[in-house]
Amino acid sequence: MPPLCNIGIDMRKRTRAQAVRPVIDTPGMQTPRSDDLILPEAGSAGAMADLHVHSCYSHDVPNLPDFSPRALYARAVALGMGFFTLTDHDTLDGIEALQAELTKEFGGQPPIPVIPGVELKVRDPQVGHTIHVNVLGLDRRQMQALVARSMSVEHFVAYCRAEGLFHAYNHPFWFERGERPNLTAIDRLVALFPVIELNAGRIQELNSRTVAMARRHGKPVIATSDTHTGQLGKSFTLASGETAAAFLAEILAGRGKPFPTHIDFRSFLWEVSQTVDLFFRGAPLPRGERVLPSWSGRASRLLGRLIESRTLHRTRVSRRGMAALLKVSARAPAYYFIRQQRRMLPRLATTARDA
Repeated sequence: MPPLCNIGIDMRKRTRAQAVRPVIDTPGMQTPRSDDLILPEAGSAGAMADLHVHSCYSHDVPNLPDFSPRALYARAVALGMGFFTLTDHDTLDGIEALQAELTKEFGGQPPIPVIPGVELKVRDPQVGHTIHVNVLGLDRRQMQALVARSMSVEHFVAYCRAEGLFHAYNHPFWFERGERPNLTAIDRLVALFPVIELNAGRIQELNSRTVAMARRHGKPVIATSDTHTGQLGKSFTLASGETAAAFLAEILAGRGKPFPTHIDFRSFLWEVSQTVDLFFRGAPLPRGERVLPSWSGRASRLLGRLIESRTLHRTRVSRRGMAALLKVSARAPAYYFIRQQRRMLPRLATTARDA
């Protein structure tokens, strides 16, 4: 059994860095306050990587320059990351566009290596709810083969193993809207996958349960941001390895160290505030292209058209007014988002007693 990464069940205690994190110079973006971050101590050996990052090539990410693959890559370099990957939903377009840009800029020597990646859905009737899997180091042929196997988690994982692809079970306690989660299946899935994710979009109690399940099955864990708002690096994993293959092999062997953060009401609102400010900072929105994520529901679509209105963006007063309104309006969704995760805890306790 490989040693589990050095992390306790109670992850609320946070270490403070002895070294100063590099200044972020990505236009418009800010880094969370130091109290919200867990950083390696000065002199820690190994490279950092955030292995779950979404760019504007994902359907649920705003199409803003700050969320482009190139902007996210620049942020990773500024943070001192050793490797960079994108895991956009069901597409390699973003990572391939970035690789083409970096080749033009740096030839074969970019500042940090790029690992091709994607986040794929698996809808196995035997599981009963949708799961997400990050696959790294793949090409388009392999992605198409995985999509063809996305109705069977067993076939999906078997293909990854046969091809030697790094694959991780993402946010075990996340479910599609309207799904009735099969909580008893989660433990079986943790046992099946080689790596389990601690996700910055889950509350601390759910991430703690993920750690407990991973420990029970002797599985290593990684900490990731799963950012959809450009906040790459708010969670990450530290491991040794001069190459991407060696880095990922260290994680698989249980020799990586996760540095997780967790969502709460305060951090949710902070991230919304940062994203709203990007929309209304006065820079022109892209013309003739999607700007907002694909929203369902008539009210959401009407709100989207209002936010994208060129008239609204013409004056500073109208921009500030709309930004303030959106920040206040975000409080209800933030409360609902956290409440939905907390409502899962009694069911998980019952499932654990029945197991």
